[in-house]
Amino acid sequence: MKKALALLAAACTFTMAFSFGACAEETSGKTDLVIAVDADVDTLHPTDFSTTVEMNILNQLYDTLMYLNPDGNHEPEPRIAESYEISEDGLDYTFHLRNDVTFHDGTPVTAEDVVFSIELYKNSEYQGSQISMLSSVEAVDDATVVCHLDTPYAPFLKGILSPYICSKAYYEADPEAFVNSPVGSGPYKFVSRSTGSSIALEANEEYYRGVPTIKQISFEVIPDTATKAIALQTGEVGFAEIDSSVLAQLEANPQITVTEVPTSSFCYVSMNLEKEPFDNVLVRQAINYAINRENLVAVCYDGEAEVNSNICAKSRSGYSDDQLQYTYDPEKAKELLEEAGITTPYNLGEILAAEKYSNLATVVQNDLKAVGLDVTISVKEFNAYIDDLTSGNYSITALNMTLEGDTQNLEMAFITDYIGTANNARYSDPEMDELFNQTRSETDADKRLELFDQIFTKAQEEAIYAVLCNPLTLYAYNSGLKCPEFAFEGNYFVYDFAW
Repeated sequence: MKKALALLAAACTFTMAFSFGACAEETSGKTDLVIAVDADVDTLHPTDFSTTVEMNILNQLYDTLMYLNPDGNHEPEPRIAESYEISEDGLDYTFHLRNDVTFHDGTPVTAEDVVFSIELYKNSEYQGSQISMLSSVEAVDDATVVCHLDTPYAPFLKGILSPYICSKAYYEADPEAFVNSPVGSGPYKFVSRSTGSSIALEANEEYYRGVPTIKQISFEVIPDTATKAIALQTGEVGFAEIDSSVLAQLEANPQITVTEVPTSSFCYVSMNLEKEPFDNVLVRQAINYAINRENLVAVCYDGEAEVNSNICAKSRSGYSDDQLQYTYDPEKAKELLEEAGITTPYNLGEILAAEKYSNLATVVQNDLKAVGLDVTISVKEFNAYIDDLTSGNYSITALNMTLEGDTQNLEMAFITDYIGTANNARYSDPEMDELFNQTRSETDADKRLELFDQIFTKAQEEAIYAVLCNPLTLYAYNSGLKCPEFAFEGNYFVYDFAW
């Protein structure tokens, strides 16, 4: 999450008054749900958000043209669109809108709103890559929208899953309220926000798919892992993403259900290639070999992650075992440092970390020290961390990030246009830019796969990042809460929940 949907947690204060020995409350007849989140939101803008917490809240407030059905083959299906057609040449996608969809202020959703929303999304520096292949979009009439592509692009339907449909009139009337008091088209309406503490939503009684079963949602900011686990067990919280450190504790409680959701999220070390010595590929390769990924997964994720040194998850199109794999080899790391002209011990300066990832930074710190590279850990509040990360005001850092959808979206971590958002390495290479440009227009699946193989081979050989593993997303919730299968990447929609 997306700045690129970076999966990071903020440090915020949250005070709870309850007894450690309390039992989970009776759930029969409940219509409210408290969801614990790690971080406060920085924005509720439907296109300029940058974190998973923000996305999870926006998912309740807004609907999209299409959605990803968690059942079956996880294929895109119509949502605000009632139906769609694709032209024979693959250049035009025509969407026919439902006639019963309204915004929270009662105004109807029209094709003009859809065009506005898609254009807003495409122009977003945070999210635009999801539909970068779109050339233009037009409203043929009040209920018909046509998306035009310059070249055929098979994954386009997966890209169009992302733009939230928002009100053009509301934006034009009050751009500030558009962000701070959003009026969406989804099953829940914005009620209030207490900065640093909570966000309240209520059911949209006029929702076109039917009134939600859960009537009130409160997103409560609880950054501390242990406090969150206690809140789940006492019933103060009904649903939360949890850390693996409390997994055994919660699995042992019959009043709590835990679900593991595979994602393409990646845990990694990012090095600022604009600064020495990280502008030297030998140093970056040494850092890759210096980290004991198996130990890191055991210590930081309690085994709830898959070791992987490639930014492309093994389940994702484009990954190959033939691409360079970095294994734990401290002697190789020392040899590469010597070849790079680094005399150890060598002070790398500070390793920047958000609070949730201080343990991750500590493991990396210890592994680097073992090969003669010294770092001190600088832990910052989430939003301050993001500001330093995206502005390049750092040397080395450790974090989690998700770049959802088609493999194409991994371009956000590599191409020049995304320096300052998701390209945290600040890597710029014309050849890499061109390779990703070719993948956008290549329609032959085998040829597209070959291009991705070139991309990830190049990324691994140049050690642009030190990718460590693909963590599982862990959700814990009151056993009285019915939650259906979670969609790929662990997205959740409270409309589908019920007590």
